[in-house]
Amino acid sequence: MSMILTVDPCSPDPASLDRAAETLQQGGILAYPTETLYGLGVDPFREDALDRLFRLKGRPTGTPVSVLVRDMEMLQDLVEDVPPRARLVLERFLPGPLTAVLFARGRLPSRLTGGTGKIGVRISPHPVLSYLFERFPHPLTTTSANRTGMAPAVNAGQVRDAFPEGIDCILDAGPAPGGTGSTVADLTGRDPLILREGALSRQELFGFLQGT
Repeated sequence: MSMILTVDPCSPDPASLDRAAETLQQGGILAYPTETLYGLGVDPFREDALDRLFRLKGRPTGTPVSVLVRDMEMLQDLVEDVPPRARLVLERFLPGPLTAVLFARGRLPSRLTGGTGKIGVRISPHPVLSYLFERFPHPLTTTSANRTGMAPAVNAGQVRDAFPEGIDCILDAGPAPGGTGSTVADLTGRDPLILREGALSRQELFGFLQGT
């Protein structure tokens, strides 16, 4: 049975954040809120934690997993280079519902890149995550809290119902807005390639670039 920790989004209980960080440090699976949906996080540098996450979701082997980072400094630790136009996009839309796909540094686990040589990176503006990064100052995976092919969870109850077993800790900060998840855009080329359109529309992204 998952441990559910109810937290105030603007002033979460320090003990709950400590427990959430402990979960990640020990190779456990944490469910957490974002500005769109609830996500599942593990330490992306622990193979055992990644294995647990893949089994829990029923995620096919070879599928890349995106990561959540605190800020641009942490993002740049994971990628080889940020092209000038990609940097403009990141500065405009992060934090926010954009997962930017960039060339990965060679030291990253192949489970994250899916053998593509690229990594999806995202910064969420949800206040609970800002507090969590104070306790766990490292990247964590960001994948929707659902079994592969099922509807994503938008509150802690749906996370628990989807995963009666397997999740170690759920940070319950109330319902997420729902709708679609982040937009996934490959920024390694001259122009973005939309791999999945989500909360950030194609029109908004390309409209911004046309004005630069």
